[in-house]
Amino acid sequence: MPALIEFYEKHADQRDDFEILAFHDGTVKSFAELDPKLEPLIKDAWKGKSLPFPILLDASGQTIKDWGVHAFPTTVLIDPDGHLVEGGGEEMLKDRLAEMKKARDGD
Repeated sequence: MPALIEFYEKHADQRDDFEILAFHDGTVKSFAELDPKLEPLIKDAWKGKSLPFPILLDASGQTIKDWGVHAFPTTVLIDPDGHLVEGGGEEMLKDRLAEMKKARDGD
């Protein structure tokens, strides 16, 4: 997660081109239940930073099942048309953002 936080912040100028969504694994049913679980992560693992991107709860587990998530954390890349990109991850997203910027800048 720290790498995704850094990535998100580093690419703030391209925020119109992508979004990172964090899904919690369904062991909590509300944000009131989630907040106490996040406190030690924010303090220790995330160096005092809250996640700068949305956290979604998947209480039914359906989204996680549909996306084939079997472990946490898992990174998936969704293309601009809303399709999952096989093998998607941070490096693929970085490459895709560079391509989009290059195309937009006319290079």
